[in-house]
Order: sequence, then structure tokens, then C-alpha cells
Amino acid sequence: MARRDKVRLGMCGLGSFSYVVANTIQRSKKIELVSCYDPLTERRRASSERYGCAEEASFEAMVKRPDLDGVLLVSPNAFHREQTELAAAHGKHVYVEKPIANTLDDGRKMIAACDKAGVTLLIGHVHRRHAANRKVKELVDSGAIGKPIMVEANLSSGQGWELKPDEFRWRDDDTGCPGGALMTIGVHQADTLNYIFGPIKTVFSFFNHLHIPAPVNDVTTTMFRFESGILGYIGANFASPRTNWMQVYGTEANLIRTVARPDRQFDTERTVGPDESTRLEMVSKGSTQPQRIELKIGDPMLEEIDEFADCILNGRKAETDGRDSLKALALIRAAIESAKTGLPVNVEN
Repeated sequence: MARRDKVRLGMCGLGSFSYVVANTIQRSKKIELVSCYDPLTERRRASSERYGCAEEASFEAMVKRPDLDGVLLVSPNAFHREQTELAAAHGKHVYVEKPIANTLDDGRKMIAACDKAGVTLLIGHVHRRHAANRKVKELVDSGAIGKPIMVEANLSSGQGWELKPDEFRWRDDDTGCPGGALMTIGVHQADTLNYIFGPIKTVFSFFNHLHIPAPVNDVTTTMFRFESGILGYIGANFASPRTNWMQVYGTEANLIRTVARPDRQFDTERTVGPDESTRLEMVSKGSTQPQRIELKIGDPMLEEIDEFADCILNGRKAETDGRDSLKALALIRAAIESAKTGLPVNVEN
């Protein structure tokens, strides 16, 4: 059972992004990292020493610990289902770094396992929590831009040049990371757009492998139609300097959201902390000058981790639960199918 003041968690998958998760836990007053596991001995030993937690010889040994309330899965996508099912079977709550899984079938099985066990399943879609994305939703919902008609977004990075054959993202199939840049980083925009504008109905995509050494698609463009009739676009590539922007077009005003952050450089000091790097502007009808929108700066990663603790301690419902996170994955899988067939794909199918 969870203690009243803190939850005790174990972390599985100790690659580069695990530093972000673990460093966030150091800022949390609600969580204690007590255990870690990775198949690579040197990784788990280093994390054990760095964060003062126990190291486990196997994931099964971790979830069998009676003093553990839940697990943080920062592991390759293809392992998420098996690890979630095992954790849930031992009564452990589960946090999964996005995406929920590589396939919709795996995602549904994860949801079923956690439902049966009565444990929380929270998927780490941190980008929707950024101050500007929260504000965009507020402005759209309040009618401040009139009726929204179109949205364009891009999240790209040069991290594809750094991929190595022993990494799961080197493989462009369900054992690795299908969809290349779109699954790895474009999924952030997919979740955010679903959050702001509602379900996406139809998708049409082009994928290409142009430059990086890894045999995966390093440039993707995806167009879609929301159920509301709004049209949209997501671009994601693995070969350019980092960019992260979204433009929302309304009948009365347009919104421009940008995030200026260095390219992927995960090390032991890396955090995704307060989002001061986010900027939001609005250009109203009849004006040519953008108006800067003031933002309430938050700490998106800490908010997400602390929400997981609240789900365990207080029974709070996860915002990005399994069912909600399937929407972003469904868009990605529809885009993969469209790129293969050259035809539009209905997301529901």
C-alpha cells in the first residue's frame, strides 16, 4: 500500500531519457525512487549509485517487491505491453513514457490488464502540459480566435543522425519504432492536437528516408481532417535542427506557438523543467502585429510525475490514461498505413 505522504516507485529502462524522469523525481515531494532495472548491468549500477536506489536483477524481481507502489517504464516501445501486464498482475501502478505501445492491440491489452488489476495506467504525454498548449486550448474553447478552421504543427530534430544499430529506434517495424520520426517525436503533436481539437477522422501521409544512416523514415508529412471538419498537418523529421511550433488559424485570429529548446542532448544533468522556452502570440483580424500572450510558467514534467503520485495516493484519474493515449497512437498507425498504400486512412479503422 502507498504511504500517505509519498509513493515508492521503481524505474525500468535506464537509457538517456531516464535521466529526465529521475531528475524530475528529485524535485518531487510526492515520490521516492527506490529501485531501478535495465538489462545492461553497467546502466543499472550507475543509476543505483547516482540516485541512491536499489538495483534489480530483473524486471520481475522489481514488480515482486512488496514495498513498491508502482513502476515507471522508460523502456523500448515493444516491451511496454509485457511489462505493464506483469506489473499490473502484481498490483503495481504503471507510468509509461509515450507512446503507450507500438500497436493498438498492445495498447488495448495494457488497458485491460490495468483495469482488471484496479491500478492506474498513465502515459507520459508531457507536451500537452506545456503552458502555451494549455493556453491555446483555453483560447480556442473560449472562442477568442472565433471558429478554428486549420492547424499546422511541426516537431523535428537532428537526433536521427545519432541513432546506432543497437538502439530500438534503428528498426522501423513493430519490434523497434515504426513510423520513424513521427512515432518518436511527432506523437507529441498528435496527442496535443487531439487534446485541443478533438478526435481526428481521416489521415493521409507521405514518409521518406532521405539522409540519416538508420534505415528508418527520417522525414514525414501527415495531413488530416478532424471529426469537427477542421483540417490539419503534422511534420516530423529526424534530420534537421530542432524545431517545435504550432499555428492555429481561426475566423477572428491566429495563434503562433513556438518552443525554443536545444536538440536532443540527454545526460545526467538533463531535465525538462519549467517551460520558459515556450512563446505564444496572437494575430487578430485587422492587425498585422502579433500580440504576446502571457503564460503561467509551469514545470510540465514535474506536474505529470506528481499526477501519477496523486492517482496512487488519492485515486485521481489520470489525464493521459490508456484510452486517451490510444488516440495519438491511432493517428500514427493510420499515417503508417497511408504512407504504405498511398491512400487516405480512416483513423477508426
